[in-house]
Amino acid sequence: MELNPDKEINDKEILKYQPLVKIIANKFKNSGEPLEDLEQLGYIGLINAINLYNKQREVKFETYASWFISGEIRHYIRDKHQPIRIPHWITELNSKINEYIINYKEETEQTPSLKNIAEEFNLTVEGVKEVLKARDVVHVVSIDQENRNYDYNDYPVIEKIKNDHYKNFRLPIEDLIALELALNKLQNLQRKVVNYVFLKDLTQAKTAKKLSISQRQVSRIKNEALKTLKEELESDTK
Repeated sequence: MELNPDKEINDKEILKYQPLVKIIANKFKNSGEPLEDLEQLGYIGLINAINLYNKQREVKFETYASWFISGEIRHYIRDKHQPIRIPHWITELNSKINEYIINYKEETEQTPSLKNIAEEFNLTVEGVKEVLKARDVVHVVSIDQENRNYDYNDYPVIEKIKNDHYKNFRLPIEDLIALELALNKLQNLQRKVVNYVFLKDLTQAKTAKKLSISQRQVSRIKNEALKTLKEELESDTK
C-alpha cells in the first residue's frame, strides 16, 4: 500500500487518537522494548492509517487504525527479536531419523519405537528423546503472551544426547557436539580459516588467497582459533 501524499495530517488528529496508541502500545509492555519506543511505532501506524483510511469501507476508523498501530509494533518486535534456533546438526539428525522412519514403515508397516531409533543411530533412548524435542520447539514466541520468556524445559538438553556405545575410529556424538559448540564460539573469519585449513585441507597460502588476506594473517588467525577451541574444550571437561 502507498500513502496518500496529498493528505495533510495535523497535530489535532494525532492528539485525538493518542489514547488509542498508548492503550495498544501498553499491550506489548512485556516485549522487552521501552514503552516510549513502542508508542513512537504506534504513531507511525496511526499516520499510515490516517493516510489510507477510506470512509466508504464502512469500517470504524478506530478499528482500522488499531490494526495499523498493532501491526507496526508487531513487525518491529518480530524483526528485532531473533527466534530460538535449533543447531544445524540436530536438524540434520532429525532429517535422517525421518528418512529411517519412512523406510521402516514401508518395510514393516509399523512405526519404529524409540528403542529402534536409538539402536539405528547408536544413541541412548534418552538422547533420542532430546533430539526429537527439536520438532516441537516453538521458534517464535508469541508477542501477545503475558510473559514472553521461552520455556527452556521444552528445548533439547544437549548434555543428554549421547552415544549408547563407542565405535572404533569414530568420535562419540558428545565429543562432536562439544566441538560444534566450541566452533560456534569462534569469530566468522576464524571459522573460515579453520574450515579451509583443517576441513578442506587447503594450504595456508591457498586459504590466504581465498580470503584475500596475507598468509601471515592466516597463520595468526589459525593459532588464535586453535587457542580458543582448546580453552573451550578444556572448560567443557571440567
